[in-house]
Amino acid sequence: MKRKHPLRRIVVGTAATVSGVVLLLALKQPGSGGGQAVAENQPGQAPPVAATAPPGGAGAGAGAGAGAGGARTVTGDAVQTQYGPVQVSLTVNGGKITGAQAVKTPDSGPRSEQIAKDSIPKLNQQAVSAAKVDTVSGATYTSEGYAKSLQSALDKAGAK
Repeated sequence: MKRKHPLRRIVVGTAATVSGVVLLLALKQPGSGGGQAVAENQPGQAPPVAATAPPGGAGAGAGAGAGAGGARTVTGDAVQTQYGPVQVSLTVNGGKITGAQAVKTPDSGPRSEQIAKDSIPKLNQQAVSAAKVDTVSGATYTSEGYAKSLQSALDKAGAK
């Protein structure tokens, strides 16, 4: 009985393993994309949703220095998350948050874009109603980035 060469099996197995590792490393890594601006409408996508407070002014205070002048827009810092940047823009009128909109959302792939599409309107509404946000289930990184950018915008609104 003739035995096959075990060295040949080892070489083929090693080559297959190396090829598999190279293919895995070539995949796009999370967070390697820039931010997708929410204001841009992609074909087949619904327009972005910005939360606004009712005319009665139910928004929370944005800080003592916000002033009683007209409405102004304050944009928070872009916060890098594992799946891309998150940036929030607030509209402040008379010391109250009257509108919130995500300027940038994570876009590292179709799944993160879907998560952002589902969670951002909830986060915008929470920002207007309470000037704080709770973590949206299934969107932990997006929620945390949104909260940090929101805090940055609130700090800027209170500084002027």
